Amino acid sequence: MAKRSSTSKPSTRRRTTTSAKKRSRKGWSNTTKLYCGMGVLVLFLAWMSIFSNTAFKSPRFYVYIPRGLSIKELSDHLVKERVIRSGFSFRWMAAFYAVEQIRPGMYTIGQGWGNARLWYHFKHDRIRPTQWIELPEFRSRKKTIDQLCRLADVDDKAVWDLLKDPDYVDALGGFTTESVYVIFRAGRYRMYNRLTPEELLEYMYTHYVGFWEEERRAACKRLDITEDEAVIVASIVYSETKHRPEMTDIAGVYLNRLHKGMKLESDPTALFAANKMDAGRVRAGHITIDSDYNTYKRKGLPPGPIAITPSYVIDEVLRYTEHPYFFFCANSDFSGTHLFAKDFTEHKKNATRYHKALDKRKK
Repeated sequence: MAKRSSTSKPSTRRRTTTSAKKRSRKGWSNTTKLYCGMGVLVLFLAWMSIFSNTAFKSPRFYVYIPRGLSIKELSDHLVKERVIRSGFSFRWMAAFYAVEQIRPGMYTIGQGWGNARLWYHFKHDRIRPTQWIELPEFRSRKKTIDQLCRLADVDDKAVWDLLKDPDYVDALGGFTTESVYVIFRAGRYRMYNRLTPEELLEYMYTHYVGFWEEERRAACKRLDITEDEAVIVASIVYSETKHRPEMTDIAGVYLNRLHKGMKLESDPTALFAANKMDAGRVRAGHITIDSDYNTYKRKGLPPGPIAITPSYVIDEVLRYTEHPYFFFCANSDFSGTHLFAKDFTEHKKNATRYHKALDKRKK
């Protein structure tokens, strides 16, 4: 009997110890769940209010809010323009602040702002007066930017210095000192009355981002080119012809060559490299110039646009439909139109006729 009693006691202690450990583990697990839940809640609230909700690359972004815009309309607009990432968290913060009306005017939004900072800005920060300017259409970079600075009353030398600064243009939107010229287009702009040179360039970048709405971005994907590349292609097309019905076909020739790995061999790029954009005819000396802009010497697109290109030309490039042409030549009837060819033999015949007609015309 003593032995049986002695044997049973240790067994009881083991069961008690095991049960206590289970209770301990269960209690620790519940506590952990509580802390995890609280942590998730804190992170969620931080994401809704404090963490960055901006989607743009530049240090600042400019948004004009018209009178009578609803919270939902503003949210949809900012998402569409790629100003903010999350419309849901933006609207949630508006409800938290009990925002009912939005003051109309131009707003400057800083990179990395969270929804709490955004709504404080919309509710409390000073609204600066604005002006309208009409930027005329110039092909030249210099004429366009000099005129823009004059209209906006901004120091043109300071703007040119910024455009030549690789660190600044990279921070502006991931540009190089050549590709940054894609942001400039003729048009009507509403901007602050008094701008710093930095604000002027940030403002032009804002409108460049706004130009690339969803449909245009989808067209770039279809053509397998970036937005900046589409502008560069358009600048070449615009330098080749002002005859709008042909722009899609000329764009197609260059895109066919680009995707085939061929040199573009564009006359306007050679003239741009030679600083002879007004030359009436491309000479042998032009196409041998050693420059990244001379597509007779370099494969692929040049590093930047060779002209300041109107919006409609970019849209013509994006509307390009597939065709089998790899060459084109000015028509020998001097109508301003072009003849397109699938192979070099056919192209050579077209070019010979044109040059004969050109020589005859000069006699």
